[in-house]
Amino acid sequence: MTLPLIYLLEKEPEMRASVQAVMSDGHYGQVSRKVVLDALERSGVLERARKQAREYAKAAQPSIEGLPGSPYLEALRTIPAYIVERER
Repeated sequence: MTLPLIYLLEKEPEMRASVQAVMSDGHYGQVSRKVVLDALERSGVLERARKQAREYAKAAQPSIEGLPGSPYLEALRTIPAYIVERER
C-alpha cells in the first residue's frame, strides 16, 4: 500500500497527518480507515498505482523467460497479475 500513499500525499498533502498517524500507530485508532480509503478512491491514486504495478510486472516478465517450465515458473508468471488485480 506504500505507492498509493505516496501518490495520495502528492495529490492531497493535507492527508499527511492522517497517514502519519496510521503509519506510526500501526492501526486506525486515531484515523478512520474509511477516511483514508475514501481519499485514496477520490483522488484516483489507486488506479495510478495499479497502472504502475502492471508496468513493473510487464517489465519483469522477460527476466523469467528461458527458465525451465515448472509450477514455480507458472507461479512467477501469475502472481503479479493476481496481486495487481485483487480486490482488497
